[in-house]
Amino acid sequence: MNATAAAGLLHLIAAEPTLLAAAPAAAGEADLDHRARHEDHPCLGCGSMARCAIIVDSATAGPRWLDLCSACWHVVRRANDLTGEE
Repeated sequence: MNATAAAGLLHLIAAEPTLLAAAPAAAGEADLDHRARHEDHPCLGCGSMARCAIIVDSATAGPRWLDLCSACWHVVRRANDLTGEE
């Protein structure tokens, strides 16, 4: 995934958060670790095995899981920092 695709992914998530699976409202570090290490989810960016689980807190849809591989996580994180989206 490149920076342009990562920025597009962030905009898509903001526009349509229901594309992501619902996450528990009170999820903690143990929940994030379990999803990333012990469950099989494809990376939303490239389709390979996700190794990072993030919770996106959508104002319209509530908490949502964002599953990414390590490489896509770094690109998305950088794009998020550049665009100022949370």
